[in-house]
Amino acid sequence: MLTPTPRRRVGAHTALSEALASWLVYMGAAKPSPATVAAYRRDVEGVGRRLAALEGKGTFEDVVVSDLDRGSLRAAFSSWASDHSASSVRRAHAAWTGLLRFLVSEAVVESNPMDGVAKPKAPVTLPRSIRAPDAVTRLLRAASEPDPTGRSPWPARDLALVATFCVTGVREAEAAGLSLGSLAGERGARRLEVVGKGSKMRAVPVDPALDAVLETYLAERKERFPDQALSHPGAPLFVDGRSRRMSVHQIHYLISKLYVRAGIRASVPAGAMVHALRHTFATAALEAGADVVELQELLGHSSLETTRRYLSATAQGLRHVIAAHPSQAAIRDLGKPRDPERSTDLGKPADLGKRSAGFTDGRDAGRPEAAVGIGQRPAG
Repeated sequence: MLTPTPRRRVGAHTALSEALASWLVYMGAAKPSPATVAAYRRDVEGVGRRLAALEGKGTFEDVVVSDLDRGSLRAAFSSWASDHSASSVRRAHAAWTGLLRFLVSEAVVESNPMDGVAKPKAPVTLPRSIRAPDAVTRLLRAASEPDPTGRSPWPARDLALVATFCVTGVREAEAAGLSLGSLAGERGARRLEVVGKGSKMRAVPVDPALDAVLETYLAERKERFPDQALSHPGAPLFVDGRSRRMSVHQIHYLISKLYVRAGIRASVPAGAMVHALRHTFATAALEAGADVVELQELLGHSSLETTRRYLSATAQGLRHVIAAHPSQAAIRDLGKPRDPERSTDLGKPADLGKRSAGFTDGRDAGRPEAAVGIGQRPAG
């Protein structure tokens, strides 16, 4: 059993390096990924070195918490922005904002000076889905056939992997991390328990069609590797030709080859590759009428704004939302013929559209209600 290390108090004269270490310990309760922790450390240290040089403090290790005021941070970030991309500056800004927010919560500083430090605006980027309309069909067909160039083709495994991407929208790293225990529930009510960013767990329903594909793959896997137990929940779900867990690199290579074999490589956005399948899943789901909040849960987005980008990625996205609104049905009903026996003093059913829009003909000129549209009042 590990013996806890006593927590060190942070004060105004504490070295910035020690304050950074305390903040990262504090962040540990949220279980950030190692990559996130490493990025935050690099950003704080990088901007901290600029601050030390500009303020004549020597090195990063010589900077203390009391040196962190609005002016010094503005100058340091201005220097940092001169040779870093906008996305790098935004990430560094987020790291420093988190660090100073921690110091405020510890009553070390009164307010967060990062509130007065400008940052570049985040560009509005659209999800990069595969542009070919029949891309998924062609990709699944290619995966279901043996690879003529492969040393040990395994179409059942390839199809199971591609189908999982296409109908669940999981990320590349999430698929690599799936284990046999991730496939939970009884047949007909299966689900994938996916560990996403920030170690957040989410359950993604498994359709019977995907369930059947996965069962075929696992049956073949048992024949290929009879000595490998498929009952252990920690065993990997997707394995390579040696029964080892498939790495992100192996998955990337396999999907890349399948794009070429399916003849859709030119339709895959540059830089997206496997992630394009996630974008394609989300865009198609919204076009089919999926609710954006439900899609947020399926994709594991922490912010609804991230999911809403998919509405802008398709011309049909917002149109589906508007068309499904209950008020649309009421408007459409106005154009339907009314029962003559239930008509009102507005006149004949055929005249309803004309009168409701405020239009009249010469025969109605003397009637005050003829010049009044629905929801309007007579003048005077």
